[in-house]
Amino acid sequence: MHRIHRLSAVFVFTYALVLYGTTMAPTTSFWDSGEFIASVHGLEVMHPPGAPVYMLIGRLFSMFAPPPFVAPSVNLVSVLASALTVLLGYLILVRLILAWRDPRRGTRTHRIIAISGGIIGALAFAASDSFWYNAVEAEVYALSMFFTALPLWLILRWQDRAAADQANGLAPFTGPGSRLLILIAYLYGLATGIHLMALLTFFFIALIIYFQYFEPEGAEKRRYVRSLLAAGLVTAVAFLVIYPGIVVFLPDLAGWSGRPGLFAIGVCLVLVLGLIYTERRGQPVRNLIVLCLIAVLIGYSSYALIPIRSLADPPIDLNDPETTEALVPYIKRDQYGQTPLLHGATYDNRLRTIDYDHPALFPRRHSEMPRHLALYAGYRSDLDYFVRYQLGHMYVRYLLWNFAGRAQDTQHARSIFGFSEAETADYVYLTPSERASRNAYFGLPLLLGLLGMAFHFNRDPRRALCLFLLFLATGFGLVVYLNEVPVTPRERDYIFVASFFAFSLWIGMGAAGLLGWVQQFTEKASERLRAAATGGTGLVLLAAVPLLMVVQNYDDHDRSGRMLARDFAYNLLMSVEDNAVLFVGGDNDTYPLWYLQEVEGIRRDVRVVTLSLLDTGWYALQLKHQWSREAPPLPITMPDDELAAIQLRAWKPREIALPVNRAVVQRAFGLVGVDTTVFESPMRWTLNGRPYNQELSLLYPSDQVILNMLAENARQGWPRPFYFAATSGPDSQLDLQPYFQREGLAYRIVPLRHENPFGRVVPEIMMDRLSHFRFTNLADPAVYYHADTREMVGTHYRQSYLLTADELIAEGRRAEARNLLDRVMRAVPPETIPPGFYTAVPLAQAYLALGDSARAVTLTQAVEPRVLQTLRAALDTPSQNQAIQQIQTVQVAYLQAGAFDEAARLGNTMADLLQNDAYRQTPEALRQLIEDRSP
Repeated sequence: MHRIHRLSAVFVFTYALVLYGTTMAPTTSFWDSGEFIASVHGLEVMHPPGAPVYMLIGRLFSMFAPPPFVAPSVNLVSVLASALTVLLGYLILVRLILAWRDPRRGTRTHRIIAISGGIIGALAFAASDSFWYNAVEAEVYALSMFFTALPLWLILRWQDRAAADQANGLAPFTGPGSRLLILIAYLYGLATGIHLMALLTFFFIALIIYFQYFEPEGAEKRRYVRSLLAAGLVTAVAFLVIYPGIVVFLPDLAGWSGRPGLFAIGVCLVLVLGLIYTERRGQPVRNLIVLCLIAVLIGYSSYALIPIRSLADPPIDLNDPETTEALVPYIKRDQYGQTPLLHGATYDNRLRTIDYDHPALFPRRHSEMPRHLALYAGYRSDLDYFVRYQLGHMYVRYLLWNFAGRAQDTQHARSIFGFSEAETADYVYLTPSERASRNAYFGLPLLLGLLGMAFHFNRDPRRALCLFLLFLATGFGLVVYLNEVPVTPRERDYIFVASFFAFSLWIGMGAAGLLGWVQQFTEKASERLRAAATGGTGLVLLAAVPLLMVVQNYDDHDRSGRMLARDFAYNLLMSVEDNAVLFVGGDNDTYPLWYLQEVEGIRRDVRVVTLSLLDTGWYALQLKHQWSREAPPLPITMPDDELAAIQLRAWKPREIALPVNRAVVQRAFGLVGVDTTVFESPMRWTLNGRPYNQELSLLYPSDQVILNMLAENARQGWPRPFYFAATSGPDSQLDLQPYFQREGLAYRIVPLRHENPFGRVVPEIMMDRLSHFRFTNLADPAVYYHADTREMVGTHYRQSYLLTADELIAEGRRAEARNLLDRVMRAVPPETIPPGFYTAVPLAQAYLALGDSARAVTLTQAVEPRVLQTLRAALDTPSQNQAIQQIQTVQVAYLQAGAFDEAARLGNTMADLLQNDAYRQTPEALRQLIEDRSP
């Protein structure tokens, strides 16, 4: 039986390793992946609170890889860690099921049932939506999940050894098994250098120890409850010693001491003296506590890597934590602000703003941002907001995504089961890419998990309580702690993966419980029939849960062909001139660029400036004084002390003027031979600032620094080209749009005023930039792209080509325009990445202008599901009229192309959705309408 158990463990690990290895991203992905790969490869300082252990492990994987293979090498850390986590899930499940109170406990049958339940539960977790997403890219969550599962398995092993020590007459915590507790403490210390999620297993572990040594046997109920509550109090205090005690307050104390080195020596000395004292006095429990504290601190010491690397001033040096004063707020994540948890100011529905005069208990609506305040008004109270949004929308919805089903991959997508008529109707209007992301498990994993929870509490209530606390702490507890605002940049399901891990253990237990029922039901049957019934049930459960999840999730979790993040960053760098200054937005703009420059060494002459970081003084100081590879410091003339303390500034709209020496600018922009009088001198525009309310506008720190840089660059004769990425928001562009010249995926600031809302287009410049673009696998229908990336491709790639083609058509260069449009249609065909409404219709009109009505119809057909889906979602809402206008615009595109049947069919579909026959028209009537209106 041990051999079957080992073979099953090897199978589970191999299955997960192959699953993640074959779907692993081949290069960087969007969001944090590019930053992690670049920081790991160069041991640079990533965003707070850092992940030094992850950095060291990732560096070990990548240090011998040539640049093109660095990204997959670091991605492999997540693949391997995730496969090991699935293996640990199997091992934990087998131990928990074997511990059940079962009449067959210890028999071969019970062991087979435990192994079967372990396989089903582990494979279900392996295929779960959120965990699989983390498993195939460079991120901390996969490795953090491994450090979450490992202590759970170790404490169950400790429990077995502790029971053996008790049987041998040893006092608590004196046997050799106690070494496992020291190992767990060391893992906790290491885990702080990856992600704090692993610390939430502390309550599970503490309760296991309580039930092993401190549970009062045979006590009356009141005494038992008091004992359990006392254990909970001690556990909470012990947890607070680690976090925030060691993780946050200890660095704080080191900073306050003024002598961090001496403080560290003092802490070590106190612990060593405590160790000697407890050893000599024969106090094994206290001695073990001191040893565990030392182990935590040894693991936590990995954070010494952060200031060491920051002192080297690497290009990626976020928060510049090279001193104790800078390191403490870096570890404490001060830059993200503080959110109230149990007491503080909250939104008042009567005042329609935050009430600071009357702080409330359990404040949930705490943000004062205008867009958040508008959404807070839709909730009756903080409790209503907590239940409906924070708990329901931001946790329960994610739980159902993983174990019931997910409607699609757009943000705020709802959970589904796959049965209802409404869900089937939604499916009709999904594009092929959206259909790939629609995953319905018919609630089978959820049902099996709930059954497993019931079985667990019935068969082993103590360990069931331990697991339930883990499930709550990593789910409900995180919801309370995070106190989410109503607008997030992306979905946050990856935060709750440990909670989904706990639920997956119940899935395995549900399978084991059902197999046990089958065994009992067929107890009087022949051995062959009993084996056939049990095996058949096991196969059905295997197919109905983990295999169904794999089949449903595989297409939209397979990233093996996705090169978009790398290509998009490459194309953006190829869009700018030599020695350019490139202003970019947030994570998705910045991190792939950092990856290309730091790992692959591409366009290191370009100085990438992240607008969200430019609101901090330390970043502005780095830009002013430090080189970034081949890119020199930026022309910032603000004094250092002013930069370090830069804040929001009240602003009234006023005119800004920059000097323009026409002859110098002509050479600077490579426009020799162009009439210099077209350059505006000086360059003037009105800077309105960012609106705060009706009376007040603001200049953000980034606005002030950019304005200073532009003024100095203009004073020097415009020696460096300044660009805003096309993905940057208009609120951060200082109202400079009338001076934007579109070059590839970027807007260059040129002192030539125009009225084009999409930027001035010079066809020769644009065609030169576009000739360097890469579109790897965008034409491959087998490669799936997420909703955000589909929108990015549709908007920016197609728009770049369309703007150039429109300009060529206006100049009468129709053949060049046609070639350009055909190139982007081949590179990014609508069959693989459907265009959005605001791209498809202009593209169709461009093809109509070129006389290609067939291509115009194809583009219009590609956008039709999108506008129908928009209307269906907007029914009986204020957005309904806008959705109707979009459909009517698509109808007009059909009519312009002579596709009367298509136009009539679309109108009839709209009439069905609106239940309004006024929108019905026949193809003949539409044809007659067009003929009557023709001149």
